[in-house]
Amino acid sequence: MNPIFNEYIEFLNDTNKTKIEDLKEGYFWLDKSIIKGFDKNGEIHKFYRVKIEDDLSVSVTKPKSGYDNIKDVDIVSWKDLIETNKNHLKNLEDEALKFIEEKVNKYKEYTSIIPVSTGKDSMVVAYLIRSLFPDTKAIFNNTSLDVVESYKMAKNLPNCEMMSPNKGFYQYVREDGMIPTRFARFCCRIFKVGTMVKELDHNHPYLLWMGMRNEESNTRKDYGDEVVNPEWGKTCWKGILPIRKWSELDVWLYTFWRGLEINQKYKYGYSRVGCAIACPYYTKSTWVLDKYFYRKGYDRWRDMLEKDFIENKKWLIMNCTLKEYLEVAWNGGTYRNEPTEEVIREFMKYNGLKDFDLAKQYFNKNCCECDKRIKDKNVLAMNMKIHGRQINKFYCKKCFMSLHNLSEDDWDNKLKSFKQNGCNLF
Repeated sequence: MNPIFNEYIEFLNDTNKTKIEDLKEGYFWLDKSIIKGFDKNGEIHKFYRVKIEDDLSVSVTKPKSGYDNIKDVDIVSWKDLIETNKNHLKNLEDEALKFIEEKVNKYKEYTSIIPVSTGKDSMVVAYLIRSLFPDTKAIFNNTSLDVVESYKMAKNLPNCEMMSPNKGFYQYVREDGMIPTRFARFCCRIFKVGTMVKELDHNHPYLLWMGMRNEESNTRKDYGDEVVNPEWGKTCWKGILPIRKWSELDVWLYTFWRGLEINQKYKYGYSRVGCAIACPYYTKSTWVLDKYFYRKGYDRWRDMLEKDFIENKKWLIMNCTLKEYLEVAWNGGTYRNEPTEEVIREFMKYNGLKDFDLAKQYFNKNCCECDKRIKDKNVLAMNMKIHGRQINKFYCKKCFMSLHNLSEDDWDNKLKSFKQNGCNLF
């Protein structure tokens, strides 16, 4: 649950058809696209549902059942919640500080470092650690995808070192053609972990004080007090999780109670602050915020996605149109099982094909030998050029070369020759 700030309310009123008069900062929470609030008995009430369509249009509705009118609820403010939960928050703080002291005493030969993302969890951990050990160094792993607000926070944080990659994310995309998806990620390994692994001494014992919490995901629900990330490699580092049992509400109320700095992205309605615009784990609810608050970055990324889609003939991989790819499908796998007529005709338009039945031959083909999905237009074209345009069996490049006893040079020469001769299959 994230608190709803004025900036997000303004966004809703700008993008929704009807202005929402009864929302104000200091009272409401956003929980999985549901606007909620607490009453004086601690019960949670649902007031509105925020829906994002595929075209990123926004609608704020009140479903007929299970939702209340704000005027009918004796809603309490964030300040009221803090007062009600002050003993709980103080106990959480005391337990965390005791835990930190115990770990420091246990690992006396280790050097403490606080990796900060400028997200709420890492900022709470940094505050707790520095309450006891004010000189503890922080590090900010520059993903090259963070927004300006995050960079400003990191630069203004005392004793915080910026760790930057050798090559930025957009360079990887441009030079290596690497588009991250939910099924093929490289960005976290390279930018979130990789820069730290590159910069820190592998032979030095570090305690890395981290803000991960059990509640965050199925992967993290079984984490204990100490973790070791396999991606750290052969190091003697230890990750320590002082707030792993805290709920998201605990973190927010504690942040308000202690007056900790809040990343501006949260005020815009984001639930996370890292990896702006291009994270494959973001969804429509984030993309619509990108489009509104970071339009330049949003357009830049969509331009890169469009170029990649066209150059790599992703109609054949995704079974979707370019518009569908840019709006909803770029971060996933195949969009639909079979291409629609619209998909095939768009593929024809961009690839100079005149025959619909011929164009259809390029879609959903697997190698008849190894069953590998064939996604390369040139491989599909080579099959039809050599074996005939109405063939039923297709071979992947490896199996095709083996069948015809071709070397890589033979393949390249044939491909070059067919293209130079103007064969419309290619």
